[in-house]
Amino acid sequence: MISVVCVYNNEETLKNVLLKSLKRQTADFDLIALDNRSGRFGSAAEALNHGGLKAKGDYIMFVHQDVWLASESWLADAEKLLGDMPDMGVAGIAGMSGHGRNWEERVKFSIGVFDEAAWEGLGVVDKPEEVQTLDECLLIVTKGVFERLRFDETTFDGWDCYGADFCLSVTKLGLKAYVLPLPASHCCLRASHQIWEFAGLLKYQNMLYSKHRDEHKRIYTWMGDVSWSRLKLRALMCRVGPIYERLFPHMFGLMKRELSDCSSVLDLGCGQHSPLQVCSVPYSVGVELFEPSLQESRRKRIHTEYMKADIRAVEFKPKSFDAVIAVEVLEHLTREEGVELLGKMAEWARKKVVVTTPNGYIWQGTYDNNPLQEHRSGWSPRELRQFGFTVRGMAGWRGLRGYKGSIKFRPAFFWARVSDISQKATWYWAERAFQLLAVRRITEEVER
Repeated sequence: MISVVCVYNNEETLKNVLLKSLKRQTADFDLIALDNRSGRFGSAAEALNHGGLKAKGDYIMFVHQDVWLASESWLADAEKLLGDMPDMGVAGIAGMSGHGRNWEERVKFSIGVFDEAAWEGLGVVDKPEEVQTLDECLLIVTKGVFERLRFDETTFDGWDCYGADFCLSVTKLGLKAYVLPLPASHCCLRASHQIWEFAGLLKYQNMLYSKHRDEHKRIYTWMGDVSWSRLKLRALMCRVGPIYERLFPHMFGLMKRELSDCSSVLDLGCGQHSPLQVCSVPYSVGVELFEPSLQESRRKRIHTEYMKADIRAVEFKPKSFDAVIAVEVLEHLTREEGVELLGKMAEWARKKVVVTTPNGYIWQGTYDNNPLQEHRSGWSPRELRQFGFTVRGMAGWRGLRGYKGSIKFRPAFFWARVSDISQKATWYWAERAFQLLAVRRITEEVER
């Protein structure tokens, strides 16, 4: 039997994600849910050690409140796999190998990642794969290992790096860390993963390196490589990063600004990565036809309400929402369908219509088993202006990006910064941008 230990600070997320997936399980389990809404525990290590000591199962699974176990036999399958791994010290669903020439060769995971070009064809495991460290969203240990090794509450007295430390400490016992081929989803609401967004991460990365540098000159973690040089670079990034992001905002930041005066939003073709997750909009409706993306967004609770529907067929009353948005949707429709949808969006909106789309036609086929991902049209700034939109250019100069918006040239980090800087020009010269942000403000004349 597996004992499931979860420290939570959001009861709704716990109920709608982790507990809902646990209720479907065919195997028995022991649940230890630790309520930390009042700050009872000062660190993850303290909380998980407390829960681990209460565990009754042969295995202990330390899991985040927003993890979804993708199959009804997940726990049963895990027990079967773990029983055949005598050298397993800790296992999870995402991790980084200590071997490989680059990130693409080191990453290993079974965690579900939808609509992410960067992950396509990379690292998905079909058997247990040894890694150096695991992501902390889900960690499984045997009760015997936990009796020999606890999470380090003294060094890691916060909420970062405790899992990576545990993985590295396990190797000193002669055991190994593994990623298991058991699909799951981490329904995390964080829209980006900039180092400065994670309070305390750099502090605990420094502690991780100090503790293990005699054995590991470089530590590979889900949250980035840890070495002397990388830590110095991250310290600099933490100082200049927020300023840089204000100077060169990306799409989510721009959408947040554009929707700041809206109390209600209709999100057409919302997917599971909607920018509404970073916007403080009191009421929103997400419309999505592809079931996996709809369920993932629902588990994240991005929108107030959801509709499973084809956006070409939905109908709403005039002036139903302050804003109606379609983020990277228009290109998936034929031109005739797109023209009709833009007209309807203007009828349904009280204040504005917001659309993002690539600049011109860019070929894209189906992926993620989702036929709706195919591109069927392309839109130019001139065409969108004919529909009353003010059009700005995003994602920098179009010549720097290729399939699914990926940077064409290497090193990608350098050319991504060039792309950011070029956006200062393409913002006003949208014809040369890779991506378009089009905003139509609903005036009294339009309303008449």
